[in-house]
Amino acid sequence: MGAKLFGVPLVVWGGVCLILTVIWISVWPSEKVTAADGLRFIILRWFHALAWLLLAAAAFVSASRSIWAASAANVLALLALFSYLVFIVAFITV
Repeated sequence: MGAKLFGVPLVVWGGVCLILTVIWISVWPSEKVTAADGLRFIILRWFHALAWLLLAAAAFVSASRSIWAASAANVLALLALFSYLVFIVAFITV
């Protein structure tokens, strides 16, 4: 467990992100989600959990220390940011 963030190994951060993914998949459905339809429903229902899943993947990939790990982790983290921003926009504009 070499790579760390704030003194905590990246594998642990990845595990925390996976736990948060499961929580958002099971707890999130609310009135705003059930009131939405089509693409907005998909965004509100799944994109927040997707952001956490992508962050978990970024942490695990970065911890692997392969040649391409830093680049792949950066791409995954940017995809997580994009999915979260799309979720926030859809959530605010409902």
